[in-house]
Amino acid sequence: MHLKDSKFFKYFATYVSRDPLNDRSVNDTFESFPTVDSAKLARFSKRPKNVKMLTSDFIEDSLYNPHYGYFNKEVEIFQTEKPFDYNNIRDNDEFINQWYKEYKKYEPPVATEKTDSGVMDVAQKSKQQSVQLWHTPTELFLPFYGEALANYILMNYKLNQYPYNDLIIYEMGGGNGTLMANILSYIRQHQPDIYARTKYKIIEISSKLASKQMKSAISLKLAENNLDASKVQIINKSIFEWDTKVTDPCYFIALEVFDNFSHDVVRYDNLTQQPYQGYVSVDDNGDFKEFYSPELTPYTKSFLNLRERTKFASNGDNQDLSLMERAKKVWKPQMPLDEPLYWRQMKNQWWPFRYGLSQAEYVPTRLVEFFHILKYKFPNHSLLTSDFHYLPDALPGYTAPVVQTMLGSKMVTTDTYMVYQGFFDIMFPTNFELACELYREITGKTAALASHRAFLEQWADVDHTKTKKGENPMLNFYQNASFMYS
Repeated sequence: MHLKDSKFFKYFATYVSRDPLNDRSVNDTFESFPTVDSAKLARFSKRPKNVKMLTSDFIEDSLYNPHYGYFNKEVEIFQTEKPFDYNNIRDNDEFINQWYKEYKKYEPPVATEKTDSGVMDVAQKSKQQSVQLWHTPTELFLPFYGEALANYILMNYKLNQYPYNDLIIYEMGGGNGTLMANILSYIRQHQPDIYARTKYKIIEISSKLASKQMKSAISLKLAENNLDASKVQIINKSIFEWDTKVTDPCYFIALEVFDNFSHDVVRYDNLTQQPYQGYVSVDDNGDFKEFYSPELTPYTKSFLNLRERTKFASNGDNQDLSLMERAKKVWKPQMPLDEPLYWRQMKNQWWPFRYGLSQAEYVPTRLVEFFHILKYKFPNHSLLTSDFHYLPDALPGYTAPVVQTMLGSKMVTTDTYMVYQGFFDIMFPTNFELACELYREITGKTAALASHRAFLEQWADVDHTKTKKGENPMLNFYQNASFMYS
């Protein structure tokens, strides 16, 4: 269906401004722009103009474009020079102080500039001035966090696969290779016979990180830990371009990966409940505008249809829900259509410039695609993933992202995802209860959930991360994270 013949124009033709350059409405300009996707944009080194794309393609391009994407720019993963000695740290406060001291080595150097009145210190004008620094539980709590995952994998492998199959581990987004080194070291120490049968494969989309891994993880991490480099393979390829079928049983690790899966934006007609999918247009000045169309992509349709088969079905229509569960959906809605009809009608009256559309919902279309890839390309996988179920400072909307960047030494957030591509991290929280149900519907496998603390209490040696006062930073931090495993 042509956009001009669709209901799209019911909501936008009446409010858009005129284009001062050519006296055309923004809708006409939008219609004249060609549609592109992130795969096509990856072939170009400059940010696009005079195009339109799905919201998910805009986010994907912003994060992963090989030329200007966020993950291919100045990205650093926080590493300590040596593991923290938790048993000799007084409490959580002292741990934070020691953590801060480790951070100082990432501060940009200061240059001096001569003036008529003397010498003035100025921040060095370099890319290091706003280094994008990540911290992960793998690095903060090494080696104990990685050993907990290794313990989980080892126990499940011995119960379900040993001695009939080799231990094959895939890790998506391997960072500095620290988790790989911790897991392999643990297996070698506790089960040398299984270590001899272990293969570890890192799937890394970021060419910058993949290059770092080639030098750091293989030549340094493996050598430092006296590990066999032949056991490790680094695959510089997006999982979404995976074209080979892995029939061997394997464990698939994805830590803090879901939060950077691109999402699509959907808004609903407040009265008819019809969904509208978001697009972003980029004009000749590089400015962004958001549009909505009733034409849904296959993965957006798939997500909406799959959700209707779960307890998260829209508007309490799932007949398996109790009266209390239905009331909870109204009191604490998970999506726009959980809001009562009278409330949506009132919103139409109070905010007429929303043109009858609901608040935005960010739907995890990439996650749905990822689960399909696991089903068809890794049919005998076991999934082990951890990510954030809540993120502060998120944009307005349901399952909305945090959009942030380091500016100097400060973290700065914005109020829109439509930001200059490559300069901002765009992170989404994961509804893990819904993710488990989607995973079951798509793969036919069941998955369990645990809080960050509960999983580590079961599988980690928590005595090693206990302070003198009995506090435990590995358990107390990351309370907004969950584990999902199958």
